[in-house]
Amino acid sequence: MKVAIPCNKEKMLVPLDQAELIVLYNDEDKSIVENENPGYGSKEATMSMVLREAPDVIAVKEGVMCPGSYMMSQGSIKYALVKSDSASDIIANKEYEDAKEELAEEIFAEND
Repeated sequence: MKVAIPCNKEKMLVPLDQAELIVLYNDEDKSIVENENPGYGSKEATMSMVLREAPDVIAVKEGVMCPGSYMMSQGSIKYALVKSDSASDIIANKEYEDAKEELAEEIFAEND
């Protein structure tokens, strides 16, 4: 399974538009790749970058995605609603294993 984790430089999970890095973890060979995010500043552009990497799962928390990034990814990726903030903890605790096909709306809704 290939897991994408949108992170800042400290490798902490952040909203897609604040992700300076996309950490990709492969749980089959335990490899970790860190890619600079050319979509920094835009949730949709970051999601597009994530989808190009073809992960099975993306780690999310409330506020990580917006309705647009959720809609563009639906059906292409599963969502792991994680508790940890650091990429290393998400990986160590295997928080991606219970990934779902859909998220509750409050996870990606924008509060105005």
